[in-house]
Amino acid sequence: MADPSARPLDAEVARRAAALSFRARRAVEGVLTGLHRSPHRGASVVFVEHREYRPGDDPRLLDWRAFARSDRHVIKRFEQETQLRATLLLDRSGSMAWGGFSDDDATRKDAYAATLLAAFAYLLVRQGDAVGYGAFDVALHDDALPPASKPAHFEALLSRLAAPARPETATDLPAALRAAAERAGRRGVVVVASDLLGVRSGADFAPLAQLVARGHEVIVFHVLHPDELDLPIDGAARFVGLEGEPELEADVEAVREAYARELRELLARCSEGCATAGARYVLARTDAPAEHALAHAIRRGRAR
Repeated sequence: MADPSARPLDAEVARRAAALSFRARRAVEGVLTGLHRSPHRGASVVFVEHREYRPGDDPRLLDWRAFARSDRHVIKRFEQETQLRATLLLDRSGSMAWGGFSDDDATRKDAYAATLLAAFAYLLVRQGDAVGYGAFDVALHDDALPPASKPAHFEALLSRLAAPARPETATDLPAALRAAAERAGRRGVVVVASDLLGVRSGADFAPLAQLVARGHEVIVFHVLHPDELDLPIDGAARFVGLEGEPELEADVEAVREAYARELRELLARCSEGCATAGARYVLARTDAPAEHALAHAIRRGRAR
């Protein structure tokens, strides 16, 4: 059960996240007027193009200035701005409960990922967008929330994010992503926060390509603890699996080079897999401010 007093979003992170803005790179559908492009055309202040007048068109959309210049009846077309619908997917597998070799709760991957997604949700709800939630390990959990933008919904979303990872639970990222792709409705944004430790090949990201093909914009936050990246220990050690793997005793110096190679291959596999699928990939270290990872994802979207 989630601790009702636990909140993954503190006031300082919320304040810094509020300084950011997010506009979906892809056209999104919605039911309310918001900040994002729509595939539909309608009444808006953003002019798109002229087209020839056809019988039945609304005469109020005629551009009389263009008629005076060209003696042709043309219709003004505008880009309709709509509300963004975002779905946040959080990895709840056992490996996400790790807080480094010092077991620091402040840098646990699940807590950091929850803060990152909470900051993203706060940013979107603040600008009138709808945000939904889903958690996964070997499958999607049954406590999902559909996208909405009401304050009470946001509080419920924070409560879900505050729940801890499930000890000893394995990960099946492709199965969870396939389920998310099947449930995803109208085009919008799908955000995944995971340590991606179960990724074996770029093919594991195929469901993300399915989401992108359906018009969704996909962002993947690869959440890793700095101790996973730097391996700041030496001597003999016993490594304990967090998802049911057997214990392993080894001399750290004897395995350091092989570990570094495996880590590089994992990072390359995840980065290239996301790029191939058409998703944004952001490496999010738990010792860096969450809003930095969020800002990086937004900048990458603008650059693309």
